[in-house]
Amino acid sequence: EPRRWSIEGAMMELMTEVGDLTELVLRKEYYKQNIYEDLDYQIKDEVADILLVLMRIADCYNIDLDQAYKEMEQLVSDRLRSRGV
Repeated sequence: EPRRWSIEGAMMELMTEVGDLTELVLRKEYYKQNIYEDLDYQIKDEVADILLVLMRIADCYNIDLDQAYKEMEQLVSDRLRSRGV
C-alpha cells in the first residue's frame, strides 16, 4: 500500500464498510433488487469487517471494548428503568 493506514484511514474504511452493509440489507429486505447469490454470507462478511475496523479503532485509543459495552449496557438499562420501561 502506498501509505500506512492511520486512524483517519480506519474511519474511512469503517464508513465504506457500513455503506456496503447498508446496500446488502436494503437488498435483503427487498428495498432494492437482489443481485447477489448469497446475501446472508455477504451480510455476515460485512458485519465481521465492521467489527474488525472497530477493534482497530478501539485499539488505537486504548479502549477496552468489553468494558465499554458493559458500561453502555448498564447506562441504557438505567435510562430505561428511569422511564418506567
